[in-house]
Amino acid sequence: MFAVVPFFEPFRRLQLKAPAAGKLSNVKQLARFVAGIAVVALLVAIIVNLLRHPYDSFRYGALQLTIAVAGLGVVVLVAEMVWAYYRKTGAIFTRETAVRQAIVLAIFPILALVHLSIAPRQDVPSVRDPSLRNYLHENASIEVGRPFRGYTATIWVDKYGEIGVGSRDTPLRDAKLYYYGREYFSARYGETFTETDLWDLNIPTLEEYGEWTSVQAHAFLLRLLAPAGTATHSNYLRAFAIDPDILRAVGVRYILTDAETLDPSAVLRGFVSDPSSRRTPPVRLFELSNPNLGTYSPTQFVKATTADEIAQRIRENKNRLDEVAVVPDDIPSTTAKARNVVMIVERDGLRVQATSDGPAHILLPVQFSHCLAVVNGAAARLTRANLFQTLMSFDGTVDARIEFRFGLFADNTCRLRDGIDNKALGL
Repeated sequence: MFAVVPFFEPFRRLQLKAPAAGKLSNVKQLARFVAGIAVVALLVAIIVNLLRHPYDSFRYGALQLTIAVAGLGVVVLVAEMVWAYYRKTGAIFTRETAVRQAIVLAIFPILALVHLSIAPRQDVPSVRDPSLRNYLHENASIEVGRPFRGYTATIWVDKYGEIGVGSRDTPLRDAKLYYYGREYFSARYGETFTETDLWDLNIPTLEEYGEWTSVQAHAFLLRLLAPAGTATHSNYLRAFAIDPDILRAVGVRYILTDAETLDPSAVLRGFVSDPSSRRTPPVRLFELSNPNLGTYSPTQFVKATTADEIAQRIRENKNRLDEVAVVPDDIPSTTAKARNVVMIVERDGLRVQATSDGPAHILLPVQFSHCLAVVNGAAARLTRANLFQTLMSFDGTVDARIEFRFGLFADNTCRLRDGIDNKALGL
């Protein structure tokens, strides 16, 4: 038979069994315990401030924080008192439980706050009109084993100067147009039309975000796709101006923009608008004609060695970048052009197939690095062109598989050569 023990009986017995000295010791330990709760509360408050929702959509109130910490402390305190009763000892807090108490107090609120800070409960706005993203997903998304179909670029003109409005004390500089533009368009259309909204649909973009964005790519875009004097954050690789010839050459096929018109040859594929506000710009999707899908086969080459000189030569020849490439070394002109070119997306790399009637070259819409390697033994050579693009040279028929070979156990001297190139380019 089981006897029913009154709820307060364990606490009464603790008081009866504990000697006076033990009671005093327990009071001191209880004081330490309360102090520990206060310290943990302070740590949690710091964590809240550090990990507060990164998208700035909600925050934790002091009252909720206090209740949570106090409630957790009471639970741990009661648990330890009950545990002490069943151990038949008058010591509520012992050395052996100190570490456990600290872990219980610290781990759970920290994990909970980290979990909450990444916004799994964020109210994600629903996309009001997904027609543009659906079109891009259907016509431009990449898939292993399928041909590359072109990049998408998002370029805001910001006619009314409202898209990039935000805090001025920021290192973002001109990149704030795109940083604050996310929130601007998300609030009005339920999507940002850029970056992760497109990447989640496997839509490759001209823009990149991260510490790995290359110096050469920044130099190209700031010199050729941005107004003079534009300065941006090193993590944001973005275009700030619409130059169809330059965009075509780097593989851009689609442009999402608030611009009203584009190159006469560009085709408007669709648009979305906000009927609730006349000042909210419609977002339009344009398709450029003849983009470089790995299909540009230059036959003439102009030599230039510094980034500024290369940019100038590209401007001078921008109407025929499918025929002319700017290179740092002497490459003889040729009469043969690559035919039947297809660039296929593969896992960890890409595959380029083409034929020609002699020595020929293909301007790949891929950033060049000395770490790019032809891994299947195909007779093809990779060199730098147009500051940051890859020129593949071959003769006759080629079926080349290209990978970026760099890692912990790889021969990483190729990255040192990339650094030497930066110095030679004046970057």
